[in-house]
Amino acid sequence: MRNPFVRAVCRLAATAAAAAAFYLYSWMPEHADHVLKSLQTRTQTALDASGDRAIFAARDNIALLQTITHACQLSIDYHLIYAINDRILGRNDEAIEHYTAALTADHRPEIYFDRGVTYLEERKLELATADIALATRFNPFYLESVDAGMQARVAAVNKAVPYNPPPR
Repeated sequence: MRNPFVRAVCRLAATAAAAAAFYLYSWMPEHADHVLKSLQTRTQTALDASGDRAIFAARDNIALLQTITHACQLSIDYHLIYAINDRILGRNDEAIEHYTAALTADHRPEIYFDRGVTYLEERKLELATADIALATRFNPFYLESVDAGMQARVAAVNKAVPYNPPPR
């Protein structure tokens, strides 16, 4: 390659590839992590607020989450924060989708419980009972957070169904 034009084009292509790799594999994940950390605080603020203030905060949080979607599809924290903000906005179907996406990565009892409570808000009792029953197998204190009717349903399910841990 004695042609200086070809060498310049090759150097330019290599520089562009290196810059793209840096952006995709270094800067973007770091930026997404920073945004997620700030959104945890902002989401807690939205939960503590009430009325229109909580709705405005949740909308802002979702707008920020949408800016990092491409970098966080496999992040449990991303899906949990998104689900909480969806619940604040009353978008329970979307929240359930995000809880389910988080469960594909990790089978934490609190995720099952939160999804169960969301199903309960949607009046889907069978699905709510199944999720809350599974969560209470790991942590029986979750039963204290639901009403007596749901406690009875969960107790019946937990007695009738033997425990089979979710596949990893």
